[in-house]
Amino acid sequence: MNKWIYVVLAIALGLRVYYIVTNTFPPLEGDAFGYDKMAKQFLDTGVLGYLKTTPNAFVMPGFPVLLSAVYLIFGTDLIWFRLLQVILSVITLFVVYKISQKFMKESYCILIAAIMAIYPGFIYANGLVLTEVSFTLLMALFLWMLWLGVESGSKIHLVLCGACLGMSVMFRPTLATLIVPIIAFFIMQVPSKKRILQSILYVGLSSFVLVLPWWIRNYLLFDKLVLFTTSGGNPFLWGVHPYLIGVLDTFNAIYKLNPDELSRNQLWTSKAKEMFADQMHNGLFIKWFVFGKMNLFWKLPWVENGEIAHLLEKLRNPLHLLLVIGGWIGIWLSVIRRSPLQWIAVVMISYTILHQVMLAIPRYAFPVMPYMIIMFVYVLSSATDLLRKRLAR
Repeated sequence: MNKWIYVVLAIALGLRVYYIVTNTFPPLEGDAFGYDKMAKQFLDTGVLGYLKTTPNAFVMPGFPVLLSAVYLIFGTDLIWFRLLQVILSVITLFVVYKISQKFMKESYCILIAAIMAIYPGFIYANGLVLTEVSFTLLMALFLWMLWLGVESGSKIHLVLCGACLGMSVMFRPTLATLIVPIIAFFIMQVPSKKRILQSILYVGLSSFVLVLPWWIRNYLLFDKLVLFTTSGGNPFLWGVHPYLIGVLDTFNAIYKLNPDELSRNQLWTSKAKEMFADQMHNGLFIKWFVFGKMNLFWKLPWVENGEIAHLLEKLRNPLHLLLVIGGWIGIWLSVIRRSPLQWIAVVMISYTILHQVMLAIPRYAFPVMPYMIIMFVYVLSSATDLLRKRLAR
């Protein structure tokens, strides 16, 4: 392995640790407050309940359980959890580097790792008590194991891929919704039907085993099968409000009805469908869906702790915009040229379409920024190769 990757990993680790230990973080609020309270309650009472003292399924259990494990071992001082996230972030960088090695020359793989090392959002996120850092790693591991498994037919890689898929779903259900386009892509690309069926079987079974306890628990709790959470309608309802106008009024009106957990989610979903149908001919709504959401999703990096996110601050927005513009060029270039990288393009396009239906905010774009960087460097590599060919004539 190239010695320069060790230098990049060391720089990435140093920047992240420096950011964590030199900042005083503000009190937790929003989702972070809920996760912290849920993790402490789970340790004290064994109850998994988000902002409730009774069991519920408002969020997936993976992140609160991880947080509670850190609290159990190291105590509730969040410095330890933030340092754990630093380690997870650096591992993610290495996994993305290994993915890129399958498709690019080593110099470009090192460049991808170097950009990830200094990309400000990947540094800041480690200070937040949210799912993004851990989910981003699980998604990267899933994609790496998937490629290795489909490429070689290795049962071990396929089982590990399914395990990563199952664990990622226990943090956030997003990957489960991307399985269909990923399977469709490999069916079209891999000539061996046996290999495809084998992949589906091993990945499916191993992920099923990991998620099954959550399904059983939810069935016993609600007397009804709840695959993921009882808040699935929440992001859909946010997403049908053009430029988020009036969104809090809609939610408050539903909360005032004081429905139970399942009924509230059904009300959110029904209201979202109703508002979507009613606004199909609304020019502002169409503009929001076609342009507004894409702009909100991709234009700016995710910076939730802006009051202390000063490390490499001047680099933050221009670097992000450069990576996104170049990355999207790379995505479509890989599809047009039928590059081996087009499978990452399928993931990126499917992921973006999914979030155009729901609430599209920079936080949700964060987990796929590593692949935007890969596609950005793919454009650079393609341009460099073209220039060399022309100069060689």
